[in-house]
Amino acid sequence: MAQQPFVGNPADIHMGPASITYNGKNLGYTLNDSVEISTPMTVTPITPDQSSLPIKDIVTGIEATVTMTLGEVNTTNLQLLPGADGSGLKDPIGIDMKAIAKELIVVPLDSGGGLSYTFPSASPMLSGAIQFAKNTPQGLQLTFKVYADSSNYYMNYSV
Repeated sequence: MAQQPFVGNPADIHMGPASITYNGKNLGYTLNDSVEISTPMTVTPITPDQSSLPIKDIVTGIEATVTMTLGEVNTTNLQLLPGADGSGLKDPIGIDMKAIAKELIVVPLDSGGGLSYTFPSASPMLSGAIQFAKNTPQGLQLTFKVYADSSNYYMNYSV
């Protein structure tokens, strides 16, 4: 049997930075190679009575996140964080992350097959240190927790 030829574009595998829009506001660009979309699923095996081998697996959970490093640490981007009040960060304990979730749009600037990714309901959390380094760009490391919207979508993609 002959092998099918590759029909994709090899340039699409090198995506680099992305433009980030959250709640209708463009937050700027990410640092190179810092965007990661993760959607690990949990499955439960279904076994027939008195058998140890599963006959199928059922998806019983998913936890979607989008991790990135924004290229700028500024007051606008710090205002995204739970507990931000305009002049600083207050204790965020007790904040309902799903209730404050907004639309997140990630658009790769290089190739990526022209796909853009929209997460209808996402909440940002600070996920790393704000570093002060002379030779390294300062970035804001965020993880967006993604929730399914009312139509049960957690991610949409389009060209």
